[in-house]
Amino acid sequence: MSTLAWPILLLALAVILLLAEVFVPSGGLIGLLALGCAGLSLWHAFRQSTTLGISFLAVDCVLLPLVFMLAMYIWPKTPLARRIFLRPPGPEEIEVAHAPQRLDLLLGQYGRALTPLRPSGLVEFEGRRLDALSEDGLIPSGSLVQAVRVRAGQIIVRTAADLTFRDTDTPVRI
Repeated sequence: MSTLAWPILLLALAVILLLAEVFVPSGGLIGLLALGCAGLSLWHAFRQSTTLGISFLAVDCVLLPLVFMLAMYIWPKTPLARRIFLRPPGPEEIEVAHAPQRLDLLLGQYGRALTPLRPSGLVEFEGRRLDALSEDGLIPSGSLVQAVRVRAGQIIVRTAADLTFRDTDTPVRI
């Protein structure tokens, strides 16, 4: 065998093992074997001559990171990676799953507290159950409330003391 045979064979084996490390889940064992082969390649090259060893060291410093980057670029396209990674969301998944609530249309409307608001809880406006935040602090369950603001998708309510309800639960101003 020639003087370059072992260093070249070991360097080629290191490249192949480095590629295998990216594609085969081994917990880093194949990567350690790749580094060992690269080290043996350098040892054989330096054993032949110092200039050959330095040239192999330069090739290793350029080739091994390039091979690793190429493998990392290709890996997400492999069947194994497609099973591991999440699919990007489709257009129907990106859109909001529920219809926009248009909470600003409820400003000034009157409703009823379904749960105690301490300071947040559930209220009912026009037959819709919504999350609300009390402006006044504690509002007991069943109290009349008025929507005064909308902030971050949540209705801000206050106690509505100037209302009475008829039998149909329709708010009426006095």
